[in-house]
Amino acid sequence: MSLADSRPPPPRSSSTDHHGGWAGGEVAATDPVAGTDLTSRAAADGLCAAAFGTGWRIAEFHDGVGWSLWASGTLPADTRFWTAINDQPANPWS
Repeated sequence: MSLADSRPPPPRSSSTDHHGGWAGGEVAATDPVAGTDLTSRAAADGLCAAAFGTGWRIAEFHDGVGWSLWASGTLPADTRFWTAINDQPANPWS
């Protein structure tokens, strides 16, 4: 999953801060990628930028509230995706 920009939550939102799960951006999914292709955070961010443009990066576990986040954009219901985590060695490249 990729994430871009730092937009505010929609006006009708009941949660307007990071702790409410708002990721502060738009999400999109790239074409499928094997974890072995994600050799570093820079490689993952580069893949996202190549697919969607400047400013896109891999989503990070803490972009939302742990196991969930909400953002603008639409992901297919049957989509699985990689995310990074910045405080544990639990990334494909770790």
